[in-house]
Amino acid sequence: MHPELFIVPGTAFGVSSYGFFMGLALVVAWILCLDLARRDRLPTERLGLVFVASAIVGLVCARGVWLLQQGMSFGVAELRQLPAGGMTVFGGAFAALLVSLIGCRRVRVPLLAWLDCVVPGFALGAIFERVGALLAGGDFGRYVGPGELGHALGISYPPGSPAFLLHSVSLQGLPGVSAAGSAPVHPVQGYEALLAGLTLMVALWVRRRRRHSGSAFFAAMAVFVAGRALLDPLRHDASPEVLGPLRLAQISGLGLLLVLWIASLVQASRAAATPGGLRLWEGGPWSANP
Repeated sequence: MHPELFIVPGTAFGVSSYGFFMGLALVVAWILCLDLARRDRLPTERLGLVFVASAIVGLVCARGVWLLQQGMSFGVAELRQLPAGGMTVFGGAFAALLVSLIGCRRVRVPLLAWLDCVVPGFALGAIFERVGALLAGGDFGRYVGPGELGHALGISYPPGSPAFLLHSVSLQGLPGVSAAGSAPVHPVQGYEALLAGLTLMVALWVRRRRRHSGSAFFAAMAVFVAGRALLDPLRHDASPEVLGPLRLAQISGLGLLLVLWIASLVQASRAAATPGGLRLWEGGPWSANP
């Protein structure tokens, strides 16, 4: 665990691991999104502003939804804080999607043409954000005991970390807790970073072979949603079981997968019935170089 990544030379200012990697995530996502938009002949000077607005609103809403889930009151000061483990990914994603919809309407760019550029950037940014969470000790995994699958990958966090405080105060008697550190937990942030990497590969692979706009977004998001649902039981704050062994996050994931599947079928049907096949990256009135 390295909550403070480094100290700026000549000062006493420390740079937090999560803050550094979150900032890096936003930068690399912005660069990749706009590079792909340029390749798809979209107006990058206008979509750059859409990206910034979507990112800001998405982060604020991700924080706000998390605070609401915890039953906490909050104001501007709390919303400005973006701690590791203090945000909800899907709350932020839905808000960012809504802002993207509004922004694309204003700049007259088809939403799915933009989302095919956004989803690889989202996945790349998520890799760096999850690495920052792993180093900061936020969003840590549940206890993994000897003989359990994944025990060899288990990590222990030092005194003062969120995992150590949970194990030593709320879960007293948990095997493996000592004065030197917490009990071993799943490095679920690392698993989620790998999932984001897989999502990125799927997005880029589908983009190269797509027959119509939107296919990269639907395929990549399906991978991401399914992966998050499968990893939910490994988190220390896993959602509750609501239908036998199925948890709330998994039921919600199945619902989102159904929505993505239906939306992809509708888009494929529209593409088949439209002259040009909705290959929006080939140009249109919105193109930067028509």
